[in-house]
Amino acid sequence: MHLRDKRGLTLTELLIAMAIFALGGASIVALFLANAKLSAQAVNMTRAAEITRNVRSYLTSSLTRPISNPNGAPLYRFDYPGASLKFRPALLLQREATGNQTALTPDELAEMAGKPTENTAYFRLPTDTFDATLELGDRNERMVELPDEGMDDTGNNLFDGGIGPEVYRLLPDTMRDSAIYRGYDPDDRMFYSFDFSIRRSVSRGSEMMPNMLGQRVFLEDLFVVHLRVYRGFDYREENAGTAVENERNIIYETSFMVAATR
Repeated sequence: MHLRDKRGLTLTELLIAMAIFALGGASIVALFLANAKLSAQAVNMTRAAEITRNVRSYLTSSLTRPISNPNGAPLYRFDYPGASLKFRPALLLQREATGNQTALTPDELAEMAGKPTENTAYFRLPTDTFDATLELGDRNERMVELPDEGMDDTGNNLFDGGIGPEVYRLLPDTMRDSAIYRGYDPDDRMFYSFDFSIRRSVSRGSEMMPNMLGQRVFLEDLFVVHLRVYRGFDYREENAGTAVENERNIIYETSFMVAATR
């Protein structure tokens, strides 16, 4: 019996097969990477939409409750539950260095992220009409920006003349609950933060301005809020939490109108 010779793959055929597998594998990897990026964007947009909805709700409620102040114009209160103006990352890092894996007590959380009263800011509404044609510095003078222009309930600077935080820092749920030590990495951008500015609206009503032909009066009680949401925030280990610079990693930006009671 004669055995037939079995022909194997030639080098050319082998290279072609490897190229086909490489192209297919690269396509699959690219598909996974694109899907991961889209998933991350969806998470960010969902979180940004939640923050926007909450800020608008809290501001709308606050602007219907002016607080009389004998030292000046009425004050308005802004308090975002779960946001910190006093976050002290150095305390967090010290806790992790000791291997402490016990649940955070309310006192520890207050020391690390500030008490609710410390994270509450008050503000006055701007009085000058906004003018987009002005220089940047002059435009900023006609806006109120929070949190860095926040006041206490007497109308004084909330940060005692020092440098305030640029953003409201939203701490992750695990930190607010108790499991701060699980999976924490200060570089993984799992925090979110936001800031916003308030300016008078340039919308006009139906009433005509006196002695001004063809011009209508501005709506005095209508204001524009410009909100910026960021993914994460930067801090230095030795920093106490009041002079932290944000990386300005904006993931969402929007404007909306609110009405105020004076």
